[in-house]
Amino acid sequence: IVMPVLFSRPGDTVTRAVGQDFLPEMGNPNAPVTVYEYSDFQCPACGMFARQYKPKIEEDYIKTGKARLVFKNYALWEPESFWAAEAAYCAAEQGGFWAYHDKLFANQRGKNRGAFSKPNLVRFARELRLKEEDFKTCLDSERYKQKVQDEVREGQEQGVNSTPSFIINGQIVRGVDYLGLRELIERSLSR
Repeated sequence: IVMPVLFSRPGDTVTRAVGQDFLPEMGNPNAPVTVYEYSDFQCPACGMFARQYKPKIEEDYIKTGKARLVFKNYALWEPESFWAAEAAYCAAEQGGFWAYHDKLFANQRGKNRGAFSKPNLVRFARELRLKEEDFKTCLDSERYKQKVQDEVREGQEQGVNSTPSFIINGQIVRGVDYLGLRELIERSLSR
């Protein structure tokens, strides 16, 4: 399926088609630095990054045009990690990827404890005022299952073995290492 998407956050300027080549991104596509984030929606450290450090990256690098952030799923814990990742792409079809991303991280409850059951994922979509039936149809169809599996495989090929992991110019920063991530962005900017 391919449809135009406008991201739901103020300041986001990227419009992309949702499909197998879709990447949720934030920032100027021509920014000098691209940060690839590999993350699992059930991962507590990923949630901490999303809530505490991603806003700093947005403020210091994305809004200033120095970097863009590209989110990639590295779903580790079946089945709920995969369901959440697929649901985020279903939300993207309606322009709600980043809002849904934030909702998932705000509702973490541990590994496969029901927080990301399919009924809860649909409830999150409803709470974000997405078209519930369209969202549910997308989620039930497993439309993005292969895409999520491909992202995990790609991450493994890039050397990702934990979440969160960030890749900038082929170099990996693992874990919630904001200072290491910032240092790598700054080094990449000075090249």
